[in-house]
This record gives sequence, C-alpha cells and structure tokens, in this order.
Amino acid sequence: MGSVVHYQVPIEISRQEDGLWRVSAPHLQGCWVDAQTLEEAISQIQEAIVMAIDIDTKHGKSLPPEITQSDSLPIKTHLPIKPSEFTFKRFYKKPKVKAFQECPTGSLSAPSVALVSSHSLMAKITTIGVPTTPL
Repeated sequence: MGSVVHYQVPIEISRQEDGLWRVSAPHLQGCWVDAQTLEEAISQIQEAIVMAIDIDTKHGKSLPPEITQSDSLPIKTHLPIKPSEFTFKRFYKKPKVKAFQECPTGSLSAPSVALVSSHSLMAKITTIGVPTTPL
C-alpha cells in the first residue's frame, strides 16, 4: 500500500472590515475564501487549495517551494480561536457524595460536566467524569 501524500500549505488568516473571515493561500494564485465563521473558512480553503494544486499539477506546473509534501502526520500548527463563534450550554450534575470522595476503586470522583455545542448540525457532547444527562 502506497503512502498518502499530505501537503503543508502556508495560509494567512484575517478578518475583513465586514466581519468575514478571510483565509488565503498566498503561494497559490487567486486561492482565498471569505466566510462567516473560521470553521467555514478553514473548510473552504482546504477545498480551494486541493483544487488549485490539482489544476497546477494537471497542467504540468510545479508547486511553489513553500508548499511541501509529507507522507506522515501529525503536522503541527497554530489555529486562532474565536470563542464567540461557538455556543454551548453547561449542564452540571450535583454529585450524591462530597466532591473528590474516594471511590471503591481507589480513584477520585468529581462533579460531572457535559458540554453541548449547537454550532454544527449535530450536537457535540463531551463528558468529563461520570456521564450526565441534560435536564
């Protein structure tokens, strides 16, 4: 089985005056997107980059030296996060025992917290500690 090629493509992320997120791949001509949320912009720029690379390689054009190939992951990067673009509610379940009381297994138990995100089509639920059910 052959190795999977991943491209490492430099991008620039900024906010426009109208509040839209702008993400561009400056080393690929005309490769940029504007979107309401950073999540949308990142998804859209990935698709635009794949199309630009495909077009360039199909026409025999070599990729700029700033765009490199890798056959392994992980690739480390920094990603800006704007908390106001995400909505979630916290549901706390009061423990029946004192916080951090020793359990029969010898471990410590703590209050449960469930985070429910309504940012995407499907609710994302992350549970820390004992599973809890929203009221």
